Amino acid sequence: MAISRFKDGLILAAANAVLYAKNARQVGRYWRKKGRLPNIASPNRYSERMLWRKLLDHDPQFVVFSDKLATKEFIRRRCPDLPLPRTLWVGHDVDAIPDESLRGDVFVKANHGCNFNQRVRGDQCDRTMLREKASRWLASVYGQKAGEWSYCKVEPKLFAEEAVGDVAAGLLDFHVRAGNGKAILGSVMGQCKTPSQWYTYLDPEGNPTMAVHDPEGSPIIPSPRALAVIEPYRRAVRYARQLSVGVDYARFDFIWNGQELFGGEITVYPAAGMADPANSMTRDAMLNGWDLMQSHFLKSPHAGWTRLYADALKRRLKKLALASAPAMTVHACPQSRTQTHLVKDNEKIRRTELSGQLD
Repeated sequence: MAISRFKDGLILAAANAVLYAKNARQVGRYWRKKGRLPNIASPNRYSERMLWRKLLDHDPQFVVFSDKLATKEFIRRRCPDLPLPRTLWVGHDVDAIPDESLRGDVFVKANHGCNFNQRVRGDQCDRTMLREKASRWLASVYGQKAGEWSYCKVEPKLFAEEAVGDVAAGLLDFHVRAGNGKAILGSVMGQCKTPSQWYTYLDPEGNPTMAVHDPEGSPIIPSPRALAVIEPYRRAVRYARQLSVGVDYARFDFIWNGQELFGGEITVYPAAGMADPANSMTRDAMLNGWDLMQSHFLKSPHAGWTRLYADALKRRLKKLALASAPAMTVHACPQSRTQTHLVKDNEKIRRTELSGQLD
């Protein structure tokens, strides 16, 4: 047993050295952001798991989730009863957008990154300004600097989308972290991306819990604004469970306009993968809820050195799972017949990749 642990330790240490050598830029970026060097090969922290995902876990589904238009189709297939903001036009040229698609209250967006959007209200569309912005969006390779490889695989497109509400009128964002049919942690956010932005964190049942950035020992203070929307929040959690079947971990976003719940984006690198929880409650919930054994990398066949590494990591993860217990309840969605089919369908769309990242 001791010899086996020593052998695995050597393999993981060697893998870490190889990953450092091949990804010096991302290792340096991590060190500058976090003030420490990462353990990539055997990730312990949330941010280390995110870096591991960026460098090794190249799940084809992540490309789908990094494409706003493809994400809509994924949600439509998984949850056909979940409304989505209506897409009015798709293309590559602002001048090709029909005038009628820019009337009322709409967003013009790019599909391959974050913050690539411009709101157009009341038929007041400045096409010159919009053309300049869209040109920058389309020329950008989003995620390249942060190592978010899946964004780089998305074909850039423009699209016009109906606005379903306004933050000034109470529009809320629900974020649910989930994996493999299990809801892990949620949040409600109001006045998003304004100076008055507020948020509160909830467990999957809607009970107040500590926020990701709350220091250890912070009091849990219920928010009346969140308590008022528990019912639609719980609906979002149910949808997130269904959407997460076959996905080891992601953040599933929803929009609540006071009357209707809409599906939003699916994020595989929340906060660019750099936001480590500041307290043990959220840290344990997120790490225990994210099962790396269900990742694309560890479920795929490998050969040679990569196989040695994958097997050593699997053994370590199994030992850790036996030695630890979740500090926060992770609520599981029962494995229904529908979910069983979703898992099978999900495996069909995955392309087997004989990963050569370590070879």
